[in-house]
Amino acid sequence: MTLLVSYLEPRWAADPSSKVKVSGATNLTSDLTLDSFQIMEFLMEIEDELDLAIDMNKLSEVHTVSDLAGIVAQQIDS
Repeated sequence: MTLLVSYLEPRWAADPSSKVKVSGATNLTSDLTLDSFQIMEFLMEIEDELDLAIDMNKLSEVHTVSDLAGIVAQQIDS
C-alpha cells in the first residue's frame, strides 16, 4: 500500500488547500476527486511499475486505496 500512497500523494493530494491525507481509507473518487480516466491512468502506471496486469473486471470493487492494494496484492501473489 505504501507504493500506492507514494504515487497518489504528490499527484492528487498535494494541493495546498486540500486537507486529504492519503491512506488506506482514502476514497479515490470522493476524497481525491479522481474521475474514471485518472483512475485508469493511475492503474496503468502501477501496472508498468510492478510489471503486472490488473483485471479490469475487478475495478468495480475498488473504492479506496486499500481496495486497490488488495487487488494489486492478489495479482502479485498469483
